[in-house]
Formats: sequence, structure tokens, C-alpha cells
Amino acid sequence: MTTEQTLKEVKKSPGRARKVGLPATAEVAPTVPLIPLPGDAQAYGAYLSFLALVARSASSKPGALDEIDPNETALLEIVILRWAKGAPMTVRQTIAMAHLGSPATLHKRLMRLRAGNFLQLQDVAGDRRVKQLVAGARGIEYIESMGRHLLKAKRSPSGRPAGAEAP
Repeated sequence: MTTEQTLKEVKKSPGRARKVGLPATAEVAPTVPLIPLPGDAQAYGAYLSFLALVARSASSKPGALDEIDPNETALLEIVILRWAKGAPMTVRQTIAMAHLGSPATLHKRLMRLRAGNFLQLQDVAGDRRVKQLVAGARGIEYIESMGRHLLKAKRSPSGRPAGAEAP
């Protein structure tokens, strides 16, 4: 049974979670001890804390990310990063990113992100045929939310998610 199948079973029956050794909810359990990992333990702890905060936030208040899938989120993050650096991507550049999907699939994802106001199109001065992708209102909300989670994770004194036991 794959992890995804197991998590689906856990959502259907919380009693099943105890049988397979998972938390009763499909979130990160705050009492699960973190295993010792080689390398920079503080970096691991900070990232795990960040993931726990994002998971907790997503489960407690449904919002923008419920509407888009992880592939669309990855595309959104790449486009917003380029926009934030002052070099917005064109639609043509975006649909040419073969590592994220076929051009048709990427175009469909862009359309969904635009419809949800995560991204907007902007004309390029001098050539109205070329459209650049810029962050929409909900795209900006997304990066603000992720930034707040990063700041909370950074402030965590032990670098561990709240309630996690030391190994």
C-alpha cells in the first residue's frame, strides 16, 4: 500500500491510523519524535517546523491553496520568483518549461491560475502580442502567507515543530 493510499484510508477511518502507526489525522503529529539526521540538525528542524506550520494552517483554514494542485503551486512559485526578481516570464517562456509538463498542460495551468487571480497578464511595451505573467492579488497573498510561516519557523527556539520531542 502506498503512502497516498494509506493516508486516504486514514481520512476515512481514524481508527485505521493507529493500526498503521500514523497520526489520527493526516497532518504532522506534534508528539511524533524527530529522528536524528546527519548534517545540520538546525536546518532540518527549521524546514520541518515550516512544513508543520504550513500543514497546520492549510488544515485549519481552507483557502487559496485548496483551489490549486501541487503542480500549479510549483508553476506559481517559479513565475512569482521571476516576477519578484524584476524579470517577469512571458507566456511563451512559461509553456516551454518541459520539466513541469507539456505546453498544453502548462497553458491549462496558467489559465487556472489566472482565473483564480493568482497570476495576471501584462502587455509588454512596444509589442502587444507578448504577454508577461505577474503576481495577482491572491498570488501576493500566497507569498505573504508562506513568508509568515517561514518567519514563525525561524523564531522557533529549538528549530523543531511546536510540541515535537527531542530524539
